Amino acid sequence: MIIVRLPPSLRPDGRDTLVVDEDVRSVDALIDVLDQRVPGFRALFDEGGCNFAVNGEVVLRRVRDRALRPGDTVEIVPSMAADSPHKPRARSSV
Repeated sequence: MIIVRLPPSLRPDGRDTLVVDEDVRSVDALIDVLDQRVPGFRALFDEGGCNFAVNGEVVLRRVRDRALRPGDTVEIVPSMAADSPHKPRARSSV
């Protein structure tokens, strides 16, 4: 079992946590599962719209290859640099 914490923009049913019971051994496999549960997740990731932290450590290189083990906690962290529908817009001061 892997626990996945979701930011508000990716909560399809309002829950901030998903429990993944499928046998996922890498972030790449987790992306497949998340794309089934959160439609459009793969496109968001591919466009640079989010990052992953595993057990509190942000994964910066070879993200898809990062190994996962049962009991891991994965947090999806929105990327502010991505041009995606989940990116917050700057407020106008006018």
